[in-house]
Amino acid sequence: MPIRIKISPLDHMIIGETEGEVTLADLLGYFDSVTAARALHFRKIFDSTNGTSVLSDDDVAVLKVRMNAFVEAGRVGPFAVVAGSQRHGRLAAICQTVASADRPMRVFRDIRSARLWLDNQPLGR
Repeated sequence: MPIRIKISPLDHMIIGETEGEVTLADLLGYFDSVTAARALHFRKIFDSTNGTSVLSDDDVAVLKVRMNAFVEAGRVGPFAVVAGSQRHGRLAAICQTVASADRPMRVFRDIRSARLWLDNQPLGR
Protein backbone atom coordinates (compact mmCIF):
# COMPACT_ATOMS: atom_id res chain seq x y z
CA MET A 1 0.00 0.00 0.00
CA PRO A 2 1.55 3.34 -1.05
CA ILE A 3 0.14 5.18 2.01
CA ARG A 4 0.13 3.48 5.42
CA ILE A 5 -2.09 5.24 7.92
CA LYS A 6 -1.80 5.06 11.69
CA ILE A 7 -4.60 6.73 13.65
CA SER A 8 -3.94 7.29 17.36
CA PRO A 9 -7.18 8.43 19.01
CA LEU A 10 -5.61 8.94 22.45
CA ASP A 11 -2.92 11.23 20.99
CA HIS A 12 -5.33 12.85 18.51
CA MET A 13 -2.69 12.14 15.85
CA ILE A 14 -2.66 10.65 12.37
CA ILE A 15 0.53 9.57 10.66
CA GLY A 16 0.44 8.79 6.96
CA GLU A 17 3.61 7.29 5.46
CA THR A 18 4.14 6.99 1.74
CA GLU A 19 6.05 4.27 -0.04
CA GLY A 20 6.66 3.96 -3.76
CA GLU A 21 4.48 5.63 -6.36
CA VAL A 22 1.57 7.56 -4.88
CA THR A 23 -1.51 7.98 -7.07
CA LEU A 24 -4.63 10.09 -6.85
CA ALA A 25 -6.56 7.01 -5.68
CA ASP A 26 -4.06 6.54 -2.83
CA LEU A 27 -4.48 10.13 -1.65
CA LEU A 28 -8.27 9.96 -1.92
CA GLY A 29 -8.13 6.75 0.12
CA TYR A 30 -6.15 8.61 2.78
CA PHE A 31 -8.89 11.27 2.97
CA ASP A 32 -11.56 8.57 3.15
CA SER A 33 -9.74 6.85 6.05
CA VAL A 34 -9.42 10.09 8.02
CA THR A 35 -13.08 10.94 7.43
CA ALA A 36 -14.28 7.44 8.35
CA ALA A 37 -12.29 7.61 11.60
CA ARG A 38 -13.96 10.96 12.40
CA ALA A 39 -10.48 12.38 12.83
CA LEU A 40 -10.61 15.58 10.76
CA HIS A 41 -9.66 17.65 13.80
CA PHE A 42 -6.62 15.50 14.68
CA ARG A 43 -3.04 16.67 14.17
CA LYS A 44 -1.63 15.07 11.02
CA ILE A 45 1.84 14.09 9.85
CA PHE A 46 2.17 13.15 6.20
CA ASP A 47 5.59 11.55 5.65
CA SER A 48 6.38 11.73 1.94
CA THR A 49 10.07 10.81 2.23
CA ASN A 50 9.68 7.33 0.70
CA GLY A 51 6.99 8.18 -1.83
CA THR A 52 6.99 9.56 -5.33
CA SER A 53 4.07 11.41 -6.86
CA VAL A 54 2.72 10.16 -10.16
CA LEU A 55 -0.09 12.72 -10.19
CA SER A 56 -0.89 14.57 -13.39
CA ASP A 57 -1.98 18.21 -13.42
CA ASP A 58 -5.58 16.99 -13.75
CA ASP A 59 -5.10 14.73 -10.72
CA VAL A 60 -3.81 17.70 -8.70
CA ALA A 61 -6.91 19.68 -9.68
CA VAL A 62 -9.17 16.82 -8.51
CA LEU A 63 -7.16 16.58 -5.29
CA LYS A 64 -7.59 20.29 -4.65
CA VAL A 65 -11.37 20.01 -5.02
CA ARG A 66 -11.39 17.02 -2.64
CA MET A 67 -9.19 18.87 -0.13
CA ASN A 68 -11.59 21.81 -0.13
CA ALA A 69 -14.50 19.43 0.51
CA PHE A 70 -12.44 17.78 3.25
CA VAL A 71 -11.92 21.17 4.92
CA GLU A 72 -15.58 22.17 4.58
CA ALA A 73 -16.67 18.89 6.19
CA GLY A 74 -15.34 19.80 9.60
CA ARG A 75 -12.74 21.19 11.93
CA VAL A 76 -9.48 20.37 10.16
CA GLY A 77 -6.42 20.00 12.38
CA PRO A 78 -2.83 21.12 11.74
CA PHE A 79 -0.90 19.35 9.00
CA ALA A 80 2.86 18.65 8.91
CA VAL A 81 4.47 17.31 5.73
CA VAL A 82 7.80 15.51 6.06
CA ALA A 83 9.78 15.80 2.85
CA GLY A 84 13.22 14.64 4.02
CA SER A 85 16.23 16.20 2.31
CA GLN A 86 14.01 16.97 -0.69
CA ARG A 87 12.28 19.64 1.37
CA HIS A 88 10.51 20.91 -1.73
CA GLY A 89 9.93 17.53 -3.37
CA ARG A 90 6.98 17.08 -5.73
CA LEU A 91 4.74 15.29 -3.23
CA ALA A 92 5.39 17.95 -0.56
CA ALA A 93 4.79 20.69 -3.13
CA ILE A 94 1.47 19.12 -4.11
CA CYS A 95 0.43 19.01 -0.44
CA GLN A 96 1.26 22.70 -0.10
CA THR A 97 -0.60 23.58 -3.28
CA VAL A 98 -3.82 21.84 -2.34
CA ALA A 99 -3.73 22.72 1.37
CA SER A 100 -5.12 26.22 1.10
CA ALA A 101 -7.22 25.64 4.21
CA ASP A 102 -7.30 28.03 7.11
CA ARG A 103 -5.15 25.88 9.39
CA PRO A 104 -1.49 25.57 10.38
CA MET A 105 0.64 23.70 7.84
CA ARG A 106 4.41 23.35 7.49
CA VAL A 107 6.97 21.26 5.62
CA PHE A 108 9.79 19.57 7.57
CA ARG A 109 12.97 17.63 6.82
CA ASP A 110 12.36 14.98 9.51
CA ILE A 111 9.48 13.46 11.42
CA ARG A 112 10.89 14.45 14.82
CA SER A 113 10.75 18.16 13.95
CA ALA A 114 7.25 17.72 12.56
CA ARG A 115 6.11 16.00 15.75
CA LEU A 116 7.62 18.69 18.00
CA TRP A 117 5.83 21.40 16.01
CA LEU A 118 2.52 19.52 16.03
CA ASP A 119 2.70 18.90 19.78
CA ASN A 120 2.45 22.68 20.19
CA GLN A 121 -0.48 23.10 17.80
CA PRO A 122 -4.11 23.03 18.93
CA LEU A 123 -6.50 20.48 17.49
CA GLY A 124 -8.79 21.66 14.70
CA ARG A 125 -11.36 24.25 15.64
